[in-house]
Amino acid sequence: FEMIDKDGSGSLAIDEITRAVKEDQEVIDFLENCGEPNLQFLLRPKRLKKALEALDTDKSGEVDEEEWDEAIHRGLAARLEQLREERERRERAARAEDEAFSAAFLNAAREVFMLMDKDDSGSLSHQEILGAVKTNAEVKKFLNDCGDRNLQYLLMPSKLEASLKAIDSDGSGEIELPEWEAAIETALKAKLAQRAADRERRAKEAAAEIAAFTAEFLNAARKVFEMIDKDGSGSLAIDEITRAVKEDQEVIDFLENCGEPNLQFLLRPKRLKKALEALDTDKSGEVDEEEWDEAIHRGLAARLEQLREERERRERAARAEDEAFSAAFLNAAREVFMLMDKDDSGSLSHQEILGAVKTNAEVKKFLNDCGDRNLQYLLMPSKLEASLKAIDSDGSGEIELPEWEAAIETALKAKLAQRAADRERRAKEAAAEIAAFTAEFLNAARKVFEMIDKD
Repeated sequence: FEMIDKDGSGSLAIDEITRAVKEDQEVIDFLENCGEPNLQFLLRPKRLKKALEALDTDKSGEVDEEEWDEAIHRGLAARLEQLREERERRERAARAEDEAFSAAFLNAAREVFMLMDKDDSGSLSHQEILGAVKTNAEVKKFLNDCGDRNLQYLLMPSKLEASLKAIDSDGSGEIELPEWEAAIETALKAKLAQRAADRERRAKEAAAEIAAFTAEFLNAARKVFEMIDKDGSGSLAIDEITRAVKEDQEVIDFLENCGEPNLQFLLRPKRLKKALEALDTDKSGEVDEEEWDEAIHRGLAARLEQLREERERRERAARAEDEAFSAAFLNAAREVFMLMDKDDSGSLSHQEILGAVKTNAEVKKFLNDCGDRNLQYLLMPSKLEASLKAIDSDGSGEIELPEWEAAIETALKAKLAQRAADRERRAKEAAAEIAAFTAEFLNAARKVFEMIDKD
C-alpha cells in the first residue's frame, strides 16, 4: 500500500495504481498472489476500472486504507484456506507414508533380532552379536541403516562393549527383547523426526517453486492476451485469434503448454469455433479479459497439478536414492575407521593414519572421494597436522570415533547438498527439453493432420 501511495495521502488514486502495476515488480508479484480477485484485476488494464469500483466501497474515487484492508483480509482468508487444504493433503500423505515406513522398520527389527538370537533365548549374548555382525549381511545392513548410534556401534569391535552397556539397561550382560525394542523405538523416533524435517524442507521448496511458476505463467498469459488483442479493445475477436495462432510463435508456444483444452484448441482451425463458443461464456462473440482469465486459471490449476505430481515423483526417487547413498557412505566410513584403527582402541593415532593412507587403497579412495577438505588432507603429509587439529575437537592428539563421525556427518551433508543441486539442475534441463519436444511434436502432429485433410 505504501509503495503505491506515492503522495502519502492514505488513499490510492487511479494514476498511482496504474503506474505501480506497470513499473514496480514487488507490487505486481504481491497482487498476483494475494488471493483477492479485485486486487489481482488491478494488474489488468481493461479490468482496472471495474476492480476500482468494487474496491472503492465509499465511492470516493480512490481506495483508502480501510477499503484496502478489507480486500486484503478477503485475500488472506482465501490464501489461508488454500494453505489449510494443501497442509491437510500433505499431512494425510505423510501419515500414510510414515505408517508404512514404521511397519516395515519394526518388522525388519524383529527379523534381525531373531536372526541374531541363535539359541531362541529371547536375549542376545556378546557372542551372538559378534557372530551375526561378522557373517550376516541382513543384520549388518539393518544396523548400518537404522539411524541409532548405539545399535550401529554393535558393528564396530572397538565400540561393542560400550554399545552393549548403553542398550543393556538392567546390566544382565545381554540384550533382552524389551531392551532391543526400546533401542529400536528410539531409532524409529529419530527416523520419523528426520522424515518430518525433510518434508518441511521440501514443502518450503515446493511453495517457492509454485509461487515462481504461477507468477511466470500469469505474466506470460497477460502478455499473450495483449499480443493477440491488436486493437487494444480488451477482448479477442476471431480474426485476431486466427492471425495470432498462425503468425506469432510466442502465442503458439504458450497456448500449446497452457494446460487448458479450449485455449489449446484455438490452435486447431477445425476446432477453433467450438473452443471460442466454450470460452465466450457471455456469448458476445469475443473472448474478453474476464473469460480469458477464467480459462487461464483453469489451465494454471492443471499445470500446478502436473508440477505437483512430477515433484512428488522426483522427491520419492530422490529420497530412495539419498537413503541408499547415505547408508553406503556411512557404512564405508565405519569400515575405513576400522581399517585404520589397527589396535581396536576406538581412536586413530598419527601413526595409524599415516600407515593407512600410505598402504591401504580402500582408505585412500574413501578419503579422496568423501568431499570433506579436512578428511582429504589426511592424505597429504604437509597438511596432516593441520587436518588432525581441525578434526580432533578435544585436543587429545588422536581422532576418537565421535570426532570421526562428526567429520563424516559434515562430509555427508555436503554430498547430499551437491546431489540436490545436481538434481535441481537436471530437472530444469529436463523441463526445458520436454517443453521443446512437446511443442515440436504437437506442431508436427497438427501439420500432418492438415496435410492428410485434403478437403
